[in-house]
Amino acid sequence: MAAWRIVFRGLVVAASVVGVAEGVGAQSPQVADGKQKFEVYCASCHGAGAKGDGPFSATLRKRPADLTQLASRNKGEFPKEAVAKLIDGRTRDEAHRKSDMPVWGDVFAKSESGAEPAAIKARIDSLVEYLASIQAKPKE
Repeated sequence: MAAWRIVFRGLVVAASVVGVAEGVGAQSPQVADGKQKFEVYCASCHGAGAKGDGPFSATLRKRPADLTQLASRNKGEFPKEAVAKLIDGRTRDEAHRKSDMPVWGDVFAKSESGAEPAAIKARIDSLVEYLASIQAKPKE
């Protein structure tokens, strides 16, 4: 079975059990929305803590990235634009098209809740803001 089918099935399962984000504390509404979207769309592969250890990670050709280390791998700066492009996926180069990661821009475009470009961008932006909020603190 293709890896994307496994991921899709995981998303369906995750979507059926994930409720409203809990314990969001002082997070902005966009970060809270991104957390909820992460739990539905991303955690099955990247793990609840975004460390690349989700329940489906072992079925993939390449282990998913530890998303808490994106800033540390980029000289301490969170690469918002690059992360947004990677999540969207519709402009991936040939090498990255072979990735097990779904092309979320296409998935979001085909969803009932917003195929408009602005709605797709808003979904991706909320995921990016959430990922920016969970970056590991630099070691001192």
